[in-house]
Amino acid sequence: LTAKLSRRHSSLIFQFRTGHAPLNKHLNRINRSTTPKCPRCDREETTHHFLIACPAYARLRIALIDEVGTRARDLKYLLNHPKCIKPTLRFIAKSKRLETIFGDV
Repeated sequence: LTAKLSRRHSSLIFQFRTGHAPLNKHLNRINRSTTPKCPRCDREETTHHFLIACPAYARLRIALIDEVGTRARDLKYLLNHPKCIKPTLRFIAKSKRLETIFGDV
């Protein structure tokens, strides 16, 4: 599934799949963030919240749904279906949410 991806992108997808992505919920759990809240909407920032629910990324999410279909609202499908991996990485990059940690995604 990640064979054609760079090591950096493979690592990022794996982190999102396992709930260890550098988002505030996880970072707070390992004492790397003072809050588990999303910096954009003040809800708990989990993988699901970031990719599926955060209203701050609604426009990016519409583009993702246009590209991969309505199943883009299903986190498991989004992170495990081969046709979704690159569009998901584009969503992450365009959000600029991980720029301070990962640089350009």
